[in-house]
Amino acid sequence: MTTIKLRSVLFLCLGAIMAQAQKPLIDTESYFKDFPKSELFILGSFHFQDAGLDSYKPQYDIDILSPQKQQELEAVLSAIEKYSPTKIAIEAKQTSQARIDSLYNEYLAGRFELRANEIYQIGFRMAKRLGHSKVYAVDAPARGFDSDLTEGEYQEKQSYFAQRMGPGAMSREEALNDAFMALYANDDQLKTKVSLLDYFLYQNSAARLSQGHGHYLIGDFKMNEKDDYFGADGAIWWYDRNIRIFANLLAMNDPGKDRVFLLIGAGHVPLLKFLADASADFSNRQLQEFVTE
Repeated sequence: MTTIKLRSVLFLCLGAIMAQAQKPLIDTESYFKDFPKSELFILGSFHFQDAGLDSYKPQYDIDILSPQKQQELEAVLSAIEKYSPTKIAIEAKQTSQARIDSLYNEYLAGRFELRANEIYQIGFRMAKRLGHSKVYAVDAPARGFDSDLTEGEYQEKQSYFAQRMGPGAMSREEALNDAFMALYANDDQLKTKVSLLDYFLYQNSAARLSQGHGHYLIGDFKMNEKDDYFGADGAIWWYDRNIRIFANLLAMNDPGKDRVFLLIGAGHVPLLKFLADASADFSNRQLQEFVTE
């Protein structure tokens, strides 16, 4: 048999093996075919008007109200409009819904001039453009792990684990943290160099979202011993907050009838997408799907 023919046979065999491996043993989707899902489009955003609440403090600002950025913003709004959401959710505490309702109604009446915040520039503007009567507040307060440690005892335990990990391991964690901060600094500057749409595409790429979530899994997170999960328990607040946000999304959704759009800080997106992928009520959509090349 010639080399070319042998290669052809091998490729055919390999293709058949791969096809067989990809074929599920059971069609599990058939169990849920009678339960229609709603579409969910989560857009991770940076803060147009930063409040300084995150660990990285932005050094570069954009003037979202400038003619150039307003033009760039129109490209983002046009992409969202192609999705045509039936409900729009924003990163505002659910307990502030009455205030959001009041501001939105004032905006519809022409008595509220939109500020630079992305909630207004994207959430409110998109809702008005689509004729929505309401914008949904879905953010939630976090509940951390209940601990009886005083501040002093907490610091003492943190120091204990740092010593136990050793200088080599701690140096690595510090270097990892520096790497994440350098990445944020790069992102901070990048937003001033590319269009708003290109920046959102970068910020919402699967690789960048996953990489960003890794920052929650270093440093203190690794400070655990036997059944004392000091570090892991300390991170519970972040996961709890996002689970609560997702619960609010489920509450506002009419399964199979809605197309929900959520505008939220990009750091929330990995967990929310994970939950939506597993949910019987939602199927995820992506920004890239609505961008015309």
